[in-house]
Amino acid sequence: MSTVDRFGETLGEFLPDRGDPTWYVLGLAFVLFVGFSVYLSLLYRSFWLTGADFGSYIHMFETTLDGSGFLEQGKYTVRGPDSSYWGGHFTATLLAFLPIYALLPSPYTLLVLKSALLAASVPMLWTLARDHLDSDRIAGLVTASYALNPFLWSAWLFDFQEQILLPLLLFAAYYTYSRRRYVAFLAFLTLSLFTNEFVTLLTAGFLVGLAVAAYRGGRLRAEAWVFGAAAGILVVARAVASWAIGQYSETSGLPADVIAAPLQAYVEGSRVGLGRLIGIVLANPTLVVDSIAVDVLDKATFLVLLLLPVLFVAAVDEVSLGALVPFLGFAWVFAGRDVYYTFGAHYPLYLLPFVYIGAVRVFAWLDLDATIDREGARASAQAVLSGLLALVLVANLVVGVGMAAQRDAVPATTDHTETLHEGIEAVPANATLLTQNDVYPHVADRENATFSANRTLFYRYQRANEKPRPEYILLDTKLETQRIEWAQPIRQTYLGQFGTTYGLRYYGDEVWVFERGYNGSPSGLGGSYAVEPRTYEPDDFIPNDALAIDGKLVGTGGATGIYYWYGPGAMLPPGDYTATFLVNATGESARPVANLEVAAGVTPRRIANETVTNTDGTANVTVEFSLDRMQSNVEFRAVRAGGEGRLALENVTVASRSAVGDTDGTDANESG
Repeated sequence: MSTVDRFGETLGEFLPDRGDPTWYVLGLAFVLFVGFSVYLSLLYRSFWLTGADFGSYIHMFETTLDGSGFLEQGKYTVRGPDSSYWGGHFTATLLAFLPIYALLPSPYTLLVLKSALLAASVPMLWTLARDHLDSDRIAGLVTASYALNPFLWSAWLFDFQEQILLPLLLFAAYYTYSRRRYVAFLAFLTLSLFTNEFVTLLTAGFLVGLAVAAYRGGRLRAEAWVFGAAAGILVVARAVASWAIGQYSETSGLPADVIAAPLQAYVEGSRVGLGRLIGIVLANPTLVVDSIAVDVLDKATFLVLLLLPVLFVAAVDEVSLGALVPFLGFAWVFAGRDVYYTFGAHYPLYLLPFVYIGAVRVFAWLDLDATIDREGARASAQAVLSGLLALVLVANLVVGVGMAAQRDAVPATTDHTETLHEGIEAVPANATLLTQNDVYPHVADRENATFSANRTLFYRYQRANEKPRPEYILLDTKLETQRIEWAQPIRQTYLGQFGTTYGLRYYGDEVWVFERGYNGSPSGLGGSYAVEPRTYEPDDFIPNDALAIDGKLVGTGGATGIYYWYGPGAMLPPGDYTATFLVNATGESARPVANLEVAAGVTPRRIANETVTNTDGTANVTVEFSLDRMQSNVEFRAVRAGGEGRLALENVTVASRSAVGDTDGTDANESG
């Protein structure tokens, strides 16, 4: 036999037979792998992925490989941007990605790896389900339910995390346990535990559930050494995690601002351990009810949605319950953020493996062939079960697409994204740079690039340290990734320094490049310097003495000096502008109903205004104003002028009449 023949024979032993349904599962996994790899890559190009957590992982790998640090995140937290990821979370398996990233140092490498690992968990579940269930059809439907699960898709779209390893590892761990391959089971369990310290909480419950199942099955005595070894590994993993985190951080535990509101009064300091929280609850049992009562309807709804794809059967399995109860206890009692109890971000990757392991166990326990005597009844029962699972698949697909649409996860590269890329290139590669959450993944490979995604954490850092003074600040006030204006934390922090300490160096289509100490005129991005018109809708303003009615802000006249509305706190480069208020004013006397004002400054002061009495219907009222320097907080507001009547706003459009860049403008960034 030739070498080629021997290789073909060996390969044939591992490949499924022709006509084996495994090929369909592999095909589905391959489609998911390719589809999500391409989709995530397009989302990355569209600035949809964020610094927390995608950009921070790029920065971690880059700083580790170039020797400038160890898993430094570049994110402003209380510990600062040069702090190691291990100061907050311990993960050893994350280091396995380093050699691959070193060979192919690109953001796309991480996205493809994520898709490959999550797609690989699909045939792993199929192997597990087929091993337990007599019906390939039921096994296939359970596998498809997982592959099309909207919570899985939601986590798949959420940036990059080490938790992408968990579904594959946990499915493999239970499969080897069920096949009595205990050494392999302990190996996969160890890898799971060293993926993230949070896994220990769920794994402890998982092992308790397995032990209960072993006791009920009469195997506990024979498997006692397995559970003893697993418990020992769990303790060691937790101890190593605590030690490692302690090496990179002086404090540990949960940040106080993520703790449930009823418990916060009992917490001292910026962080608190889970053990301390348990002690607080035991000393004050009523806090359990108080915490669960917060958004209890949402909590119950999302639990139903989590269990619906497996027809709720996981809720009666001791193994699934063992893992779910600790997580729900944490999410419902101790945590104060909805991301936990709505199973957002990457948290489905912790839970779905246990949910589907439980579903497989329950379907195997039902064993329709053994519990139903008549063949016709068995066929009917299998048809009903298959039909229910098929309906769930359709619902999964619809909900998954709906979730993507709700999060505005539509890839799009436009002239604006090209301008943003030009802004990024305008910053020297070795300069210290501070930018926003959704821009950071595109500069994260720079050693001196940092970002802020959370205003509270940014302020906490500044309380313990000086305010950061990077050489450059890069903002995009037009980009709203996932419908969030990520520029806000930095805008608010440096509000009084834009145009003074930080001069506007480059501008284009609401992309701002500030340079510390720059006093010259701004240059244009994407062509000549120009300020594009922009329109602010009623939702962009803050009502004071006005109501939102049919898409308008509506108020009545009266005592002088009371604001109808104010805002939006816009950023504008230096230049000459016209603000056009589209309003409908109906005055009942000769006195004006309102002053339409333009105001600017940290505490906005009026720089131009126009009175309005009666517009005879909806009309444009223009207010001309000039800015001799960049302003980071411009308002277009309305104030009562003493006359009785009614004022309704539809929108405000701001357009440039000339640009400082067209003149010498040497003082465009100086204080005035």
